[in-house]
Amino acid sequence: MRQVPQTSIHVFQFPDLAHKIVGPMGTGTRPPTKPVDFPGSARRHLKDAELLEAANRLANAGHLYGYVAECGLKALLTWHGHPTDADGSPRRNSGFRVHVDDLVIATTFASLKFLVNSRSGAKYLAMIPSINAFSDWNVKHRYFSEGALPTSFPQWKVAAQEVGRMLDQARLDGKR
Repeated sequence: MRQVPQTSIHVFQFPDLAHKIVGPMGTGTRPPTKPVDFPGSARRHLKDAELLEAANRLANAGHLYGYVAECGLKALLTWHGHPTDADGSPRRNSGFRVHVDDLVIATTFASLKFLVNSRSGAKYLAMIPSINAFSDWNVKHRYFSEGALPTSFPQWKVAAQEVGRMLDQARLDGKR
């Protein structure tokens, strides 16, 4: 394999991502200023969850649906000025550096609603009425047998799709 200058990012194994190449040999697209990309991650997880569901891999699809919701809520926070650390994640000890099941519990969700309670924040929150479906989602489910998982997959899917539509609207509104 030939040597590649370190200033370029090249995608060899995934030709469908070639448009993501940046640097002197790339498209000239500037990389994000922070590596964490909640909206982009949510969209990626949603596509992957749908592929897994189509392959009848519901346990892993459900797990990714939870990450879709988590990334969508964290995107809302950052769009509305919640402080982040250097990589773009909510600051440690902020109460929002948690997984979706903790983000939707009543006290945390009330704080989230308070922080994004502007005209646009209320608009986006209204677009995800099923978000509380993730109250029984847990990151530890990745270790569970399929028979021990909650039967909430259909509700998680609906809520994740709502998050996807909310992110699409936010993109149309100029949020990144």
